[in-house]
Amino acid sequence: MLDPHRESSSGVDIRPRTPLESGSSTSERFFAAFMSRWRFYALLVGAAAVLATGISLLLPNWYRAESTMLPPTEKTETGFGILAGMIQNSALNNLGLTTTNSPSDVFGEILKSRLLAEAAIRQFGYEKIYHKKGMDRTLKEFRRHLAVNVNSAELLNVSFEDKNANRAADVTNFLVSELDRFNVQTYKTQGKRLREFLDGRLSDIQQTLVVSENKLLEYERTHRVLTATEEKEAGAGMSDILVQKFNLETQRAYVSSYTNAQNPELQSIERQLGALNDEIGKLPEVKLEGARLALDVAVQRKLFTLIAGQLEDARMQETRDTPTVTVLDAASPPQIKARPTRSIIVAVAAIAALVGCAAWTALTLARES
Repeated sequence: MLDPHRESSSGVDIRPRTPLESGSSTSERFFAAFMSRWRFYALLVGAAAVLATGISLLLPNWYRAESTMLPPTEKTETGFGILAGMIQNSALNNLGLTTTNSPSDVFGEILKSRLLAEAAIRQFGYEKIYHKKGMDRTLKEFRRHLAVNVNSAELLNVSFEDKNANRAADVTNFLVSELDRFNVQTYKTQGKRLREFLDGRLSDIQQTLVVSENKLLEYERTHRVLTATEEKEAGAGMSDILVQKFNLETQRAYVSSYTNAQNPELQSIERQLGALNDEIGKLPEVKLEGARLALDVAVQRKLFTLIAGQLEDARMQETRDTPTVTVLDAASPPQIKARPTRSIIVAVAAIAALVGCAAWTALTLARES
């Protein structure tokens, strides 16, 4: 009977070889080596899972409260009414923000602003809750837990997470209420500035109108004639164009009061004025003195009506106290935690331990070869 452990008479080892010693493939050798230690590796993976479970149980629960708002109603700007739209733009410039594609985007930028975040931090005492020194550090931590998104339907969603479920809902609702308060206050403050601006313009136009009407009346008395109806009709179209020019010049003066020459709104107004001046240059010159005086009166009357109407709108804007935000879903205290997801933590720890065991096996084989 042959001895499996003996050598041949020629000195060649004829003992049977294990898969690790034979010329088997690398994958087969790796699998054999891995399985030879499987009990030890199973112990390591199990220990990693148990350790991860213990650590995850020590992690605090975080709760996320959400609120959803309907997209703001966009206003149609016609004529001089474009100044009403500039009210909000000037307020955003003061915050260091820029207008975006939709009102929902604008509201989202306001919600993420430092102004509202600092108000919430002071209201709920987050400097103590986060144990941070200084507003900047607290603000950075606060923003880590705040999320603001606008979906494809332009619904605005704001969410905030906190270790306390009730506080998470309170902070979310507070931010929404502060957004509304900011909007209302902005319309009131900027409406006051617009009202004062238009009030001064209206006073100037009224004085100019009185002077123009007196000149026309004096002309008719001196020459014992009434200005011809044909002359008045001929100047009607010209007066409309001149009113548009004055309207743009008024807009330019208002925008220039709070911005610089690089402002897109101001540059747009300048382009419109340039085009309008080209059109005015093509108009026929009014040679008759009576027709000129009648045209001047017609222009001043239209301007007075236009500015008077816009002044009333500005006064209403100044006293506005209606809500600007329509809340679809108010935030309520969440009953299910947002994180940590303990099952994922345990699974990741177990997989990491298993990968570590495989890497150790491969390293061992590399050293033996």
